[in-house]
Amino acid sequence: MAKIYIFGIGGTGSRVLRSLTMMLASGVKLNTDEVIPIIIDPDAANADLTRTVELLNNYTSIREKLQFSNESRNLFFRTELRKILPNHTLRINDTDDKSFQQFIEYASMSKPNKALVKMLFSEKNLESSMEVGFKGNPNIGSVVLNQIAHSDDFFDFANSFSDGDRIFIISSIFGGTGASGFPLLLKTLREGKDFPNYNLINHATIGAVTILPYFKLKQNNESEIDSSTFISKTKSALAYYENNISKNGAVDALYYLADDVANTYDNHEGGSAQQNAAHLIEFLGASAIVDFLHSRFETPTNLELGIKETTDSVSFNSFYRKMFERLYYPLVQFAMTSNTLTTNLNIYRSNANKGNFEELYSSSFFNDLSAFLRKFQIWLKEMKENKRSLDLFNLNCRNKPFELVTGISPKRIFSRFSNYSLIIDRLNSAVKNCKSKNTESKFLEMFFLATEKLVTEKLNS
Repeated sequence: MAKIYIFGIGGTGSRVLRSLTMMLASGVKLNTDEVIPIIIDPDAANADLTRTVELLNNYTSIREKLQFSNESRNLFFRTELRKILPNHTLRINDTDDKSFQQFIEYASMSKPNKALVKMLFSEKNLESSMEVGFKGNPNIGSVVLNQIAHSDDFFDFANSFSDGDRIFIISSIFGGTGASGFPLLLKTLREGKDFPNYNLINHATIGAVTILPYFKLKQNNESEIDSSTFISKTKSALAYYENNISKNGAVDALYYLADDVANTYDNHEGGSAQQNAAHLIEFLGASAIVDFLHSRFETPTNLELGIKETTDSVSFNSFYRKMFERLYYPLVQFAMTSNTLTTNLNIYRSNANKGNFEELYSSSFFNDLSAFLRKFQIWLKEMKENKRSLDLFNLNCRNKPFELVTGISPKRIFSRFSNYSLIIDRLNSAVKNCKSKNTESKFLEMFFLATEKLVTEKLNS
C-alpha cells in the first residue's frame, strides 16, 4: 500500500503530529500502512518539537516488537511510523548562533543591495537570532526556508518517494515558520526539478491543513511575538493563499481550522520553554489527515472542518457521524486499555490470564508501553483542561471503568461480573482467540479484542 509523507511545519505542525500519533496508537484507520512524519522547524530546542519526537520514538520502539499478520485483528500500533531522517526532522542548515543579517551576509552586500534589504526588513528583523525560529515573521522565514529543497534531507525524502504515495502538510497561518514554510514547500513539491523522483512528486496527491488563530499570548515586552497581530497576518496570508494556491490548484485538498474561544498561553519566543498544552484544534487537524486518506479528490477542494456544537466543551456527541465512526471505537478502546494498565495494573495482574504474561511486565516493551499510555493520559487531560475543552473521557472513573466516556451512560448487561471483574473476564476470554505469534503482539491483541467486545456491550452509542 502507498505511503503518506506528513510535513509538520513549526510548533503547530509538531502539536498536530502529537495528536495523530495518539490516534494511530489507538488504531484509527488511515487507509495506509506507512506514515512518514517530517518535521520542519529551525528551533531545534522547541519543547513542542522535542516532545513530539520523543513520542514518535516511543511509538516506534513499541511497534518494533510487534508482529502483524492478516489473521491478527489487533489495530493498536498497527500503522508503521517510519523514520527516514534523524529525529524525523528536516534540518535547517546554517542558522545556529547567527542573526538574520549574518545569515544573509548583509555585511558583504553592495550598497544598493543593503538599501533594498533595509526597505524589506526592520533593524529588529536583521538583528533577530535564527536559533529560536522566526518569531512570527514570515518575511524572515521565507528567506531562510528557501534552502530546504537543496538540502540532503530533502533529497532523502525524494529518494524514498514512490508512485502513488501521498503528501500532507500541516502549518499555521498566523506565525512565522508555518506561514512562510507552507507556500515555499508546496511550490517546491509542485514545480521543483532538482531532486530525485521530481516527476512523481510534482504530480502527487497533496493535502494540507492550515491553522488559523486559536490561541493568544500574554503580552511580553521582552518577546518579539505579539498575538494582537495574528488576525492581520491571517488576513494577508489568506489573500495570498487564495491567489497563489487555491486558484492555481496547487493543492488537492486544503482544510481550514480556527477557534474563537482562545486560551492565553505564556509568551515564549521558542526553545525549551515553548510547550503548549494539547488543544481541540490540533486534534481536529489530525482528523483532517484521516479524512484526506479516506477521500478522493477529482478537483482541488477547500474544506472547513467543523463540529455540530459550539459550546465551551466538546465531546464525542459533538462530532458529525463520519468523524464519530472513525474515532469513537479506537479511542474508547485505547482509553480503557490505558486505564486498566496504569490506574488498575495491580488488580489486572493479580487476576487476569493466570500469569501467562508475567515476564512481560519487567520487559523493555512493557516499560515503553507504560510510558506511552501515561503520555496518552496527559494528552487527554491537557485537551480537557484547555479552552475550548475537548472533554472525551472521565479521567477519574477509577473503580467504575465503564463510566469512562463523557455523555454516554454504560448499558446494563446480564453478567455475574461488573466493573474491573468484567474487564478481566473479557480479557481471559479474548486471549483464547488471539492469532498473534509473539508474546507482545498477543498481549495487545488480547486487549484489543476484549475492549472491542466491552465497548459494544457497554458503551455502544
